[in-house]
Amino acid sequence: MKKTVKTVAKNTGGICLIIIGCMMIFTPGPGLFTILAGLYVTSFPGKSILVAKLKKTRFYHRYIVKIESKIKAKLKRKKI
Repeated sequence: MKKTVKTVAKNTGGICLIIIGCMMIFTPGPGLFTILAGLYVTSFPGKSILVAKLKKTRFYHRYIVKIESKIKAKLKRKKI
């Protein structure tokens, strides 16, 4: 029972992120990043194939890798 509730809550949150991301495309905000986060959270058939295709796009490398490098740089500065 708890696993079912957890799965439903996770999928509901992911769908909400996707909807909010779609709204952000037309308003200021990181819409594509939010949609991508929603896709990562939800679970549906074919998810691994879709995520693999998204990781090969220029969008992923331009924005996601740039964000990851900024986070890593901040973590290195805090350790020193």
